[in-house]
Amino acid sequence: MQTFRLVDGASEIEQAFELWLEHLHAWGATPKTLRNYRCEVGQFIRYLTRTLNLTTLDSVQPLHIRKWLVSRREQGVSEVQIHNDYRKPRAFWNWCLREGLTEHNPFLKVEKPKLPPKVKPALTPDEVEQLLRACEGNDWLRLRDKALVLLLLDTGMRAHEAHKLTVADARQECLLIRGKGGKQRVVFLSHEVRLALRRYLKACPYPLNDDSPLWWGRYGALTLWGIMEVVEKIGKRAGLPKPLGAHAFRRTFATWSLRNGIDLEHLRQLMGHSDYGVLRQYLALVEADLKQAHQQHSPLRNLRKGRATFASLDKLQ
Repeated sequence: MQTFRLVDGASEIEQAFELWLEHLHAWGATPKTLRNYRCEVGQFIRYLTRTLNLTTLDSVQPLHIRKWLVSRREQGVSEVQIHNDYRKPRAFWNWCLREGLTEHNPFLKVEKPKLPPKVKPALTPDEVEQLLRACEGNDWLRLRDKALVLLLLDTGMRAHEAHKLTVADARQECLLIRGKGGKQRVVFLSHEVRLALRRYLKACPYPLNDDSPLWWGRYGALTLWGIMEVVEKIGKRAGLPKPLGAHAFRRTFATWSLRNGIDLEHLRQLMGHSDYGVLRQYLALVEADLKQAHQQHSPLRNLRKGRATFASLDKLQ
């Protein structure tokens, strides 16, 4: 149960913060998202109200936000966290602007901290083959593992989206799912995925109905953390060098789709992103392929090869 602390004597900034959290809760934010925002943006709010003794939204100036970021750097937090320490409070402030709680935006004059370029690679075809071999067998748990791997790879679903699926969902060709931030999108299940799900459900020892959770383990229905643990164990059985997370399949879905020629707008819709910001990370992975292809098939490179061949023939003559 979420609690929102609108108490007497709270400053205008603190009251706006609680109203924002209540708005996120009503909008459908998950408990985990709310906890993260209360913790991370709450630190920003406490810095303004307790360290700087500010009480109103209009009293916050760009200098105060810069001091906040400097204080976080002095605490030794990572560059990724510094980026979030700007981005998440700015999201709160943008809501205050939209709701008419203030017309003052101090973030406009504060440059956004740059996020260090770090793109995690997608799974390779060989690694996917290793994962599927690690799921071979007729035991119902191995059938479950194979169905889960195929589902994540073929749809690009997030772990929490896969966790919410029911037995009835496994029989559908397309699903309307609610993703991050409450955004809805259509997800398509290929024939291979539906067949793998059917085999798993037929072998599953639990009594199931349409409303039953889709994913089960030895001790009952899997929690979200249970699904993530299953994925990690599959990676270990496959002999992958690093721990396997469910998000690796989402990166693989995006990267392989781009390599196969999907356009960005269709990919954005399939993955449930509101803009192209995150997709640029996947484009960076594909650009390496394009660079290699260009080096191999460049007209100038082929021209040089041709000249070298003719020169060699001239020498032989």
